[in-house]
Amino acid sequence: MNDDGFDAPGIKLLHQIAKQIAHEVWLVAPAIDQSGVSCSVSLKSPFRVTQRGKHEFAVYGTPADCSLFAIKYLMADHLPDLVLSGINNGSNVGFETVLSGTVGAAMMAMTLSVPAIALSQVTTEDNQPTNWDCAKHHAQSVIAKLLSLSAPKNICFNVNFPACAAHQVKGLKITKQGDSDVSRFVVMPTQDPEGNDYFWFRAKRNLQIIDENKELDATNADFITITPLSYERTDYAFYEKLLNTFDI
Repeated sequence: MNDDGFDAPGIKLLHQIAKQIAHEVWLVAPAIDQSGVSCSVSLKSPFRVTQRGKHEFAVYGTPADCSLFAIKYLMADHLPDLVLSGINNGSNVGFETVLSGTVGAAMMAMTLSVPAIALSQVTTEDNQPTNWDCAKHHAQSVIAKLLSLSAPKNICFNVNFPACAAHQVKGLKITKQGDSDVSRFVVMPTQDPEGNDYFWFRAKRNLQIIDENKELDATNADFITITPLSYERTDYAFYEKLLNTFDI
């Protein structure tokens, strides 16, 4: 699954890679692009599903819907050993991780106690075609390494491949998500041919290296990043302060 859609090049690449690792691979992905929907699910409306192949299903819903549908319905009697989400066309680092449907699908699988990895191929910001070389040559070994771990059931992994050629990768780096940076998140107004206003959200990555142990800065430095994520978002330092402040 992913958030770019069933026919996206990244999921086709991941499908090929998964077949090199597993004896059985199921492909369950949104029928159309669902970027930016995070972990949302279709609670107030039904969704339709089209079967595209023996183990291939296009879901007219969100990436998290795909996780739920696959785990709670399609594979309910024989749960998958691993859920792979991606390969996303573009980075999912820092603040992007919160918005990402690709990460959201992995998070949903994690909440259902199925191991999950979200994978993304970082792109440049000069409108050049995505170079999948790094993900193509390194994804299989990264997945195999993570699959071999005895990881807690309450985490999933977020993997980002840098925007460089495979041979230029400097190595793996275990990273933190990093603080949110929305300073370059802008609303761009424009008009349709009839003069009616409509808007685009646009965000650019901060290219200034601040902390080499955070996803954004490590991928900028040509490292493959691996971040363990959990749905627990409590700020425990401030939690203690609140307890003391309210004398609870």
